[in-house]
Amino acid sequence: MAASSLSHHIKELVATGLVTQERQATALICRAHYPAMNALIGYLSDECCADGASADACAPVACSTKANP
Repeated sequence: MAASSLSHHIKELVATGLVTQERQATALICRAHYPAMNALIGYLSDECCADGASADACAPVACSTKANP
């Protein structure tokens, strides 16, 4: 992914409160803000499952922490 694209997406995640940033010398450390992410997942689960959608559609999704090649 191009650095400018990554920067744009991280900026949007920071603006929504899903990610926090901290500068350490020349490095910019980005961290997931789990309470906000959990609230978003709860909201999305409530909304997608509110109409009686199948349990499979509302099941949690496992995320991989491995980087894409």
